[in-house]
Amino acid sequence: MKRLKTPILITLVFIAGYMLYLKQCGPLKQQTATHTEDMLNWITTQQGSIHIQTFKSDSLTGEPQLVFVIHGDAPFNNPGYHYRLAETLARQNRNTIAIGILRPGYTDPTGNTSTGERGLTNGDNYTTDVLATIAETILKLKSHYRPAKTILVGHSGGSAISADIAGMYPGLVNAVVLVSCPCNLQSWRWHMFRKQSFNPVWLLPVGSVSPVLVAEGITDSTQVTLITGVADDITPIAMPYQYYQQLKALHKNARHIALAGQGHEILLEDTVVRTIGGMLK
Repeated sequence: MKRLKTPILITLVFIAGYMLYLKQCGPLKQQTATHTEDMLNWITTQQGSIHIQTFKSDSLTGEPQLVFVIHGDAPFNNPGYHYRLAETLARQNRNTIAIGILRPGYTDPTGNTSTGERGLTNGDNYTTDVLATIAETILKLKSHYRPAKTILVGHSGGSAISADIAGMYPGLVNAVVLVSCPCNLQSWRWHMFRKQSFNPVWLLPVGSVSPVLVAEGITDSTQVTLITGVADDITPIAMPYQYYQQLKALHKNARHIALAGQGHEILLEDTVVRTIGGMLK
């Protein structure tokens, strides 16, 4: 037993010191830039300004199809790849408006920053405040465009947020596409703790909502599509598949697509683009 106490004590001391550092000067700093709402690049929410990039098909009717794309946790860079998917979807599909949403606290490659806290990218950014802000962004844009159909696409941590929104804001969207989804937050954080050589950051308490806890709230008519790389070592395929099985047991409209030979970074893969495109036909 004595051998176990020292590593545990070291871990607890590290966590306490790290949390003190974050409180004083760490990356949890609130981003508070304010921008004028224009429905194309900026949305004003109760939390503050959320940056979006809007892409439109060449021809639109009075009832377009609306697609939102949310990026992952992006621990090592400023995310912009979700904009590329939105641009592709608008270019390849008719009557489509595709919008990339920059999550609260994040900065994109061109320096745009959404109000909020980015956090430590350890699964701590799927809080009720973040979910409410993104849901408000979606609702505002739905009221503006009055779409015939609304699809929410998320990658990695963005897919956890998308699943949470589907469960906590029933009927807000008609379909969700969850790519590389860490749908069971507790299991995923334990997996990452082990994968990163027992990095204590994954033991820090978080206020995030796990999709498995709100799955029952998803309306039966909402189409849920999970897409996972079989070789994904960040969110192993067993995690999203177990969530898929949970949805089926709840009699939800769900399907799971496994991509052989693919890993975690698959948001821009042809199968993902084609799957979403098929929902826009």
